[in-house]
Amino acid sequence: MQPPLKKRLLLILAVFAIQSNYAPATHLLQGGVEPKLPWDIFPLWAVWVVPYILCYPLWAFGVGWLVLKTNEPRFRAATAGLFLACTLGVLTFFLFPTYVTDPEVTGSDIFSKTLLLVQSVDGDYAAFPSAHIYITVVLALFYRDWYPRYKRLWLFVVVIVAFSTLFTKQHYILDVLGGTLTGWLGHRFGLWWNTMDGKLKQRRISHARP
Repeated sequence: MQPPLKKRLLLILAVFAIQSNYAPATHLLQGGVEPKLPWDIFPLWAVWVVPYILCYPLWAFGVGWLVLKTNEPRFRAATAGLFLACTLGVLTFFLFPTYVTDPEVTGSDIFSKTLLLVQSVDGDYAAFPSAHIYITVVLALFYRDWYPRYKRLWLFVVVIVAFSTLFTKQHYILDVLGGTLTGWLGHRFGLWWNTMDGKLKQRRISHARP
């Protein structure tokens, strides 16, 4: 039986509230380090801004499916996973500030103009770990668990999102690796949380029996 819709929406809003700290982090932080490696040699390719911004409706669809279509154990696990991943990400943004150096975008095509807009909105800070990656990885891992028939699709989505962050120069390789690890930890935590919560509920039921 699914919990009330209102409860689910409140839990998702709590996750969103945590992740929303990305905005002040990326625009207000100063100092820190640029996590650029010698092999960060991906060229700027403005067309990759398309999958970069398509992440947002993709996340909205994924979260909407969680709220409306999943059973309680699945929703509980995914929400816990997102909660931890976003918390780890935001804490890292503030405790260990990192930034990217935006490249000059000289094109006048629609992709270049869109990338310039993304640069102005995203800011320079909160680079590591990549929020684009850890949110996508958490969702992809849970959907892989639930719909293993499409596991190649979930992997493809993660790879495309990773390349979009690199070819738009919004992130470096370390940011992608950090985001992947953060997302994986969120997934593992969600599975653990779901198991522990289920055991606690079972104990309550057992103790309540005469």
